[in-house]
Amino acid sequence: MYTLLILLIMIVIPVPIMMKYMLTGRSAYRGILEGSLSAMTGVTLLFLVFWSMTGATFFEVLNSVLNQVKIEDMNLTGYYMMGMKELSPDKLQLALDNMKEMTKLAVPGVIIVFCMIIAYLNYAVISFIVSKTGRKISTLPPFRTFSLPKNIVMGSLIIYLLSYITAEMGIIDKSLMMFNLQMLFTFVFSIQGLAVVFYFGNAKKIPKFILIIVSGIFILTWLGETFLFFLGLTDVVLDIRKRFSQTNLKV
Repeated sequence: MYTLLILLIMIVIPVPIMMKYMLTGRSAYRGILEGSLSAMTGVTLLFLVFWSMTGATFFEVLNSVLNQVKIEDMNLTGYYMMGMKELSPDKLQLALDNMKEMTKLAVPGVIIVFCMIIAYLNYAVISFIVSKTGRKISTLPPFRTFSLPKNIVMGSLIIYLLSYITAEMGIIDKSLMMFNLQMLFTFVFSIQGLAVVFYFGNAKKIPKFILIIVSGIFILTWLGETFLFFLGLTDVVLDIRKRFSQTNLKV
């Protein structure tokens, strides 16, 4: 129930803000950004209401739920049948503890990422529906043209430095802060990397469904995600798509 409410907030709250940008012909990506921020604000307010009503924070409840998960309650027979090596109870407990800790650390970053993804999909669906009415609106440009601001690398370094200082001062948990920063930076630059993949795929006339399959493989594997991150970072710094297009024009 609580998860469903969070999801509804992520979907519904950004709509009026994105519609304002859409109908006035303003930047679609700016509308998505502000829509994402409104969704994050809505989720934060929900957490505050939950705390005021129950006296417990969302993270305390999550921690309590995770602590109830025991190895004895897990049915691992199916995994062993798939050929996985049977682990000792100590190793199983260590793996479970690591999973619990990672889950708790990842919650803020996952919420932010979901707010951005849902806002993007929201905008794409709504703009498609509204455009069918014949009304002139601000539609999403092709994903292959997506590009982060040039100053994002410097901004990321400043945010990272300030966050590190804040964590060292004990204002916020260091593991929580650094884990989520790493997740968000990886996500943002990986999106830029995906845009580069779609750009060159379009230039080479590779079918879109193949690009989607390849992108899925990149996203779901550690090596592929690392590749997308560095590709996106390189594109931000060197603008490789612009250089490629200029080279083609000269030819």
